[in-house]
Amino acid sequence: MSDAKPTCPYKVGMKVIFSPSERTKGLYQNIEGFGLTPGGIYRIKEIRDGLYLYFEGGGGWPWNEFKST
Repeated sequence: MSDAKPTCPYKVGMKVIFSPSERTKGLYQNIEGFGLTPGGIYRIKEIRDGLYLYFEGGGGWPWNEFKST
């Protein structure tokens, strides 16, 4: 059994769709208050620790909360 975590499939400059999981939606009553709108398309400005995506005006969300455009 491996403890390897999935690798972020995205690169800086790519566009992705914010698609938060039901768990995330339940944790954050007002996701828009964190700078992103579910279903919105965003261009990645930075990826930190191979996990967290950052955008103009928001970010810090795990890559698995997004889909490819």
